[in-house]
Amino acid sequence: MNNDRVYNQTTEEWLAEYDTGVVKPAEKTRSQRCNLVLVFDHHRTAKAKSGSVILSFIDLATREEYVAFFNADLTWQRGSRKGQQKTTGLGAPFYPPERGNFRKWWISTFNTEPQRWSTVHKALKNRLKGLQFTGLADISHKKNGQPFHRVKGLVLLKPQLGNNFATSREQLYDIPC
Repeated sequence: MNNDRVYNQTTEEWLAEYDTGVVKPAEKTRSQRCNLVLVFDHHRTAKAKSGSVILSFIDLATREEYVAFFNADLTWQRGSRKGQQKTTGLGAPFYPPERGNFRKWWISTFNTEPQRWSTVHKALKNRLKGLQFTGLADISHKKNGQPFHRVKGLVLLKPQLGNNFATSREQLYDIPC
C-alpha cells in the first residue's frame, strides 16, 4: 500500500514531502486510459540485455507517442555472419523468439503467421497501416529519469460497422402488418 503511494507520486509531491516531512496522499497520476486510440508510426530495435523491438504508436487525440516493447533476437541466424549482432535502430531487422509475445500479438492481430518470421520487419508498416489499437497505458521512466508513455496489452480495435438507416427503413416498410 505504501509502495502504491510512492509509485503514484509526482516529482513535485515528492519534493514537498521531502522538504516538509509531512506525508500527503498522492494524486492518481499514472491512471490507465480506456479511451486510448493508437495508430502505428514506426518500429525500432534496441540492444538491451537480450535485445528488443519497440513499436511506436501515436495517440489520435493527443498526438503523443506510446511505445510497446517486445523481446527479439538481434543476431544473424544464417550465413557467414551467423551469431553476429545486426544493426539496430529505426526499421532494423529482428527475429521474434518462438513462443514470444511478439508472435502471440501478431497472430492475435492478423490470425495468420507471416511468410517468414525473419522478414516480419518488412511487413510491419504495410500490415499495420490504417489499423487502430488500444491498450493499458502507463508512464515509465528512462534511465536518465525522462518519462515516456508505455502501452501494454496491445489489442486491435475492430472497425464498427455503420448502420444504414435508409436500408432499415425500407426493410420495415416491406414487412406486411
